[in-house]
Amino acid sequence: MSAVALVDVRCMYVSCERVVDPALKGRPVVVLSNNDGCVISRSDEAKQIGVRMGEPWFQARANPKLREVIARSSNYELYGDLSARFHRAISDMSAWAQVYSIDEAFVELNRSGVEHALAIQERVWRHTDLPTAAGVGSTKTLAKIAQLHAKACGLRLCNLTAWGKPQLDELLQATPVGDVWGVGRRMVQRLEAAGVRSALELSRLDPRQARSRWSVALERTVRELAGTPCIPVHNEPPPRQQICYSRMMDVPVTSREQLRHALAQYAWQASRRLRASRQAASLLQVWISTSRFRKQPVNVGTAVALSATDDPARLIHAAQTVLPKVEEGQPYNRIAILLGGLIPAGSQPTLLDDPDTSTDALNQALDRLNSRFPHCVGPGVVGIKAAQSWDTRRELLSPAATTRWDELMPVFTRVPGQGLPG
Repeated sequence: MSAVALVDVRCMYVSCERVVDPALKGRPVVVLSNNDGCVISRSDEAKQIGVRMGEPWFQARANPKLREVIARSSNYELYGDLSARFHRAISDMSAWAQVYSIDEAFVELNRSGVEHALAIQERVWRHTDLPTAAGVGSTKTLAKIAQLHAKACGLRLCNLTAWGKPQLDELLQATPVGDVWGVGRRMVQRLEAAGVRSALELSRLDPRQARSRWSVALERTVRELAGTPCIPVHNEPPPRQQICYSRMMDVPVTSREQLRHALAQYAWQASRRLRASRQAASLLQVWISTSRFRKQPVNVGTAVALSATDDPARLIHAAQTVLPKVEEGQPYNRIAILLGGLIPAGSQPTLLDDPDTSTDALNQALDRLNSRFPHCVGPGVVGIKAAQSWDTRRELLSPAATTRWDELMPVFTRVPGQGLPG
C-alpha cells in the first residue's frame, strides 16, 4: 500500500442544504437539531460572524449581530441520500474504500497517489455537488491529521507523503494529542498527566511501553504516527452492535394512551433501521423522561430480553412494557429505543430457538410500501401515518429534492430571446 486518503465533506449538513438551494452559497447558514432547538452545523460564514456550535436557535435569532443567518431544520432524508451518493462515488473509483462516517471515507490509493485522490474528489463533485477536503498519508492516522490540516487551512488536499521530516514534525508538534484520531478524552487526560501533549510527543513514545502502560490501541496509534501502517482499510463496514432511535417530542405527552402510540411509532422506526441492516435483535431497552431542566426530572425505563427478531409488532409490544411504570400527568418529552444483541436476520441463535417467519410476508409488504411512500403506514396502532402533537418540529425544513418526485428541484431551459418562466 503506497498511501491512504481520508476524504471528508466540508460541513456536510450545510453543504447538502446548498445543493438543493444554490442561493445559500456564500451566505451564513446553520442547520438545527430536532425541534429546531440548537445549532448543530455551521457554514464558515456563520462561524466568522460568531455563531457558536450548540447555541440555542432562539438566542441566535434574537441577536442583532446574527440577523443575516439563515437556518434550516435537519433534513435527514436529504443528508442520508447525498451521503449514500458520496460513498458510492468513492467506492466506484477504489478497490478498497471504508465508510468511516456519514461524510468521511478512507481510501487505499493506487500508485498514482495524489492524482487518484484528486480524481476521486472530482467525481464526488460531479455526482453530488458536495465540496470535499482530503488528507493523504502513509497511514490512516496520518491521513486523518492531513485532512484536519486541509480543512483548517481551506485546502482541497494535503499530502503528507510529499513532506520532509522536519515539516511533518512541525505539524505533529502543532497538533494537540486530543486531535489525534483514536485518542479519547480519558486517554488525553492520562497522556497529558504523563507529559504527552502533542502528536509529535506521542509518536516518539516507545510502542511497547504504550502498550504495557496504556493499551494495544494506543500502541497502534504510536506506530501509525511514526509511519508504520497498523490499521487496515476495511472494504466492508463492521456489523452494527446496537441500533438506537431517540427523539425529543415537540409537545410533552402526559397520558399513558398517548405514550402508547408514541412508543409504537418510535419502536417501528427502530425496527425499520433494524430490517434495513438485515439484523435481528435479542434485547430491547426503552427510556422515557421529562425535561432534565425540571426541578425533579422523571426517568423510567425497562429492558426486555427477546428471542432474536426483526418483527416490528413484537418490538412494539416489548417497548410498551414500560407503560405500567409511567406516572399519569408527568410531562414526558423524550423517548429512546435501543436494540441490542444484534445477529444476522434469519440466523438461529441457539439449537432450541426456532426462527419466526410467520409475519415475513406482511413485513416485506410494509417495507416495499414505505420505500415507495416514505413513512406512510405502520403495523398495529401505528396505522396510517398522520400528524401527531409529539412529532418533531421542523418548521424550516428544505425539500427532499433528491428522493421525492413532488419535491424535485425545477430546472428551466432558457430560450434565446426569452426570459425564464415566472
